[in-house]
Amino acid sequence: MEGDCCDECGPTEVNTVIISHLVKVRKDKLTVMYNGKANHAQDVGSVQANRPFSKTSLVGYFEMTVLNAGTRGCMSIGLASSDFNNTRHPGWEPGSYGYHGDDGKKYCHPSRGEPYASKFGSDDVVGCGFNFVSREIFFTKNGKSLGVAFTNPDDSYFPTVGLHSEGEQVRLNFGDDPQRPFLFPLDLLLREERDKITSTVSNIPMSVMDMNRLVANFLRHEGYLDSLVSFQECAMLPGGGEEQWSSSESEEKRSAIRQLIIQGNMDKAEEAIRERFPSLLESKRRAKAFINGQKFIEMLLAERQEDAIMFARENLAKVLHESSTDVHMADCPEEKQGRPPTSEIVSYLEEVIGLLAYEDPANSPLSHLLSSEHRKKVADVVNTAILEHENVGSRSELEVLLKQLVACQDTLRRMKGSRGPKFVLEEAIRR
Repeated sequence: MEGDCCDECGPTEVNTVIISHLVKVRKDKLTVMYNGKANHAQDVGSVQANRPFSKTSLVGYFEMTVLNAGTRGCMSIGLASSDFNNTRHPGWEPGSYGYHGDDGKKYCHPSRGEPYASKFGSDDVVGCGFNFVSREIFFTKNGKSLGVAFTNPDDSYFPTVGLHSEGEQVRLNFGDDPQRPFLFPLDLLLREERDKITSTVSNIPMSVMDMNRLVANFLRHEGYLDSLVSFQECAMLPGGGEEQWSSSESEEKRSAIRQLIIQGNMDKAEEAIRERFPSLLESKRRAKAFINGQKFIEMLLAERQEDAIMFARENLAKVLHESSTDVHMADCPEEKQGRPPTSEIVSYLEEVIGLLAYEDPANSPLSHLLSSEHRKKVADVVNTAILEHENVGSRSELEVLLKQLVACQDTLRRMKGSRGPKFVLEEAIRR
């Protein structure tokens, strides 16, 4: 097929490479006219979209506006496989489904048509959709759903339209032009489908105590001890027998270091690290690079430009050179063993030093490095390094569960033939 593409790409226009001689397609590649005499049953002229519906969508959908129903109104709309015979209506051949305008019936080979809805003709807008979650094909007419027509199709289907009488002319809409929105409220349907999924998940019973343990473990693991204390006071059920958390010296120091970094006090943060964890910065080069990078950033924020340039020459350039050398050496398996993610270090330090190229870094493409969110990222990097240094798991129980959730969702989608939207954790959390 024309325009073969990844699963994320959907249809945008009519395929004009493989096309019946009984139709003409205008330059917009959306308007189709019948160009035959329609003397025989095989004189159908069908066209397909350039691509099937995107498998990553909840619902694939397209519409057809009937500009002229011609002499007999023998038009059809539906879905068909890529090897569909373009001298037949969708629904007449195996691997195809259709809704026909001349009789209002739905067709799926070998059926000769079943009652479904009313006929359609000039000025009507009919649509065809495929729900990837429920595995249902449905049709619409003038903005209203006509209900489920077919269930459990098992292929990647292309939007397909058939014409079969003189004068017939239709215009297709694949939803990619904001100036031509669908008549059918697809956004409402998508919202309803997402709400169904959210409701199903929300109705799964969860132990409040287990949830509290997960949150408490996360706060303790990440060094948010003040938040942990407040959470205990609010969340622990009275008389529930839950033991009170007590922090160790290491946890208190981790928490203090995190706060120093978030406050932008990098000198004191590094001093605290060297005092409590003397060998950490020599063994955890990623953490060292992020600390030095943030020290440089804090100098720029304090408008200490000359100090920042001197620091970059004496410290960042050296680390950048060492890490760049490691990137090249990492091509050798014996050199790659046990080495830190040097490519990330190089990319990070190049970005940091790149701030010097802008007269106003706060309004530059690298402005994110000056944000409070970036301080939190540096704090997370350092916290993880300390946990690894102390031989404590670098991931909280909550993070492990979330990673398992993503892996399970990916596996489930593959089991369904990679159909339906990809699971995006950030979007699921926002819902």
